[in-house]
Amino acid sequence: RETYKQWYQRRVRGVCEYQSGNNDIAIDAQVSQSLYVFKCDNSVINVKGKINSVTLDNCKKVAIIVDTLVASMDCVNCTSVKVQVNDKAPILNIDKTDGCQVFVKKATGLDTEFVTAKSSEVNICLVEENGEYSESSIAEQFITKYKDGKFVTELYEVVG
Repeated sequence: RETYKQWYQRRVRGVCEYQSGNNDIAIDAQVSQSLYVFKCDNSVINVKGKINSVTLDNCKKVAIIVDTLVASMDCVNCTSVKVQVNDKAPILNIDKTDGCQVFVKKATGLDTEFVTAKSSEVNICLVEENGEYSESSIAEQFITKYKDGKFVTELYEVVG
């Protein structure tokens, strides 16, 4: 008899872990599923279809291509990863990640919310219909000052 944990991992949560140098990982997604990618390196993961959420955890030099995200995409403890969303992604969370390049279509990516914490070298690329893209970086430095009875945090701009 199948345990709840076995059923959950088989039906609700897909797991991809410890892949190295594998450029042919293809996952057929279902809208009710989530995908957890753990400790993969030098690999390419292609998620076809609509999926609820994807988490990249402790991955290095991994590229992931997702058709549509219903909820969110999380990159946690990663290094030099690339994320491409072909249709929609409401939220992209990037936490404790050094080097993350995100490609979203300009037609649908402008509605995406990008949440970053303790991360560096995060770039957002808006892809045009012709395949060309414009790249913008996410701010890494902030300055906090006491103003009018409270602390206010602003973007720190280096001039020079």
